Amino acid sequence: MNGPTLRDDILVSVCFTDAHAPDAAVPRIAATANLLKKHYRYWEILVVNETDYDAALEEALVAVPNVRYLSVVRGLDNSQRRVIAASEAIGDFVVITSVNEVTSFDIPAMIDDAQDRNAVILGQRKATFLAEPFIALLGRASGFHASTRDMQTTAIPRTVLNRLLNDPNPVLALRFPPRDNSLTVLRRRPDFKDSTKVHEPTWSGRMASRSDLMLRMVTEAGPSLLSAVALFSAFMFVSAVFFAIYVVIIYLTKTDIAEGWTTLSLSISGMLAFLGAALFAICVTLRKAMEIMRGRTIDYLVAERSSVDLFESVSNALNVDTDGTESLEDRREATPDSKLVHKQTAGGAP
Repeated sequence: MNGPTLRDDILVSVCFTDAHAPDAAVPRIAATANLLKKHYRYWEILVVNETDYDAALEEALVAVPNVRYLSVVRGLDNSQRRVIAASEAIGDFVVITSVNEVTSFDIPAMIDDAQDRNAVILGQRKATFLAEPFIALLGRASGFHASTRDMQTTAIPRTVLNRLLNDPNPVLALRFPPRDNSLTVLRRRPDFKDSTKVHEPTWSGRMASRSDLMLRMVTEAGPSLLSAVALFSAFMFVSAVFFAIYVVIIYLTKTDIAEGWTTLSLSISGMLAFLGAALFAICVTLRKAMEIMRGRTIDYLVAERSSVDLFESVSNALNVDTDGTESLEDRREATPDSKLVHKQTAGGAP
């Protein structure tokens, strides 16, 4: 009796970046390998870890098939290790997940959704946090889909992954996808309930990682902040000009003006106008320089569909048997012609 048909049209890569404790992480990695083995013919698992965990984890992963272990330098947080895993993955679809979340999602279903919609599929938790409005606002200012409900599990097609890795800040792009009309981002709730935590990072580790992401978003929000300051500077310049006009009108129409009021008011309005114009020019110039340095590419092409089959025409021209179904009669018909040409060439006949 034949078993289930395995998909052989894609290569799947599943990446783990927080597999620190071998006794707890290896069973879940092995379960993931068994799941992939039941659905796909071509697949791989990447485990990214610091050098401190090399010996024990590598020895425990020997029995798990198709595992690539990547040892990285010390001091990298989980977000940076995600970038390394995504850069080294060779699959047509790459799933970046956590040992705590991998059993909560239907990985093949996420991959199917990513393929059907050519989209980034993000895991999303139900819980909400008080900081959600601030994170969402900061993410909008920095140009990313930032949310405290986003989980670490994500499925990304290869074409989209290349764009995220080419982003000026790939650490943020892989954690919170950029706000781009040509990039489809879908969120998926966990498919299974699993409250077991095999490895929880320390409080200091979580705070360091979150602080790094916050600082990166603040940095990426620089152009938006400069735009706000430039608008305020323009408002200050216009207000100073109107105030100067008001001072001149009062000077021409009033006779009982306090001594020195006109001179002081014109000096203040002139100083404010100069500061507003100078600050506006500086902010606009810095914003332009930051946009040039960031160089974020915009891709307006979402998908491509075609009926062109170039390989079939090439195989026919070269007489290549691609499916092994060529009949014996076809081969016999081709044989006399080739022999005749060989004899004519050898005999020197035209």
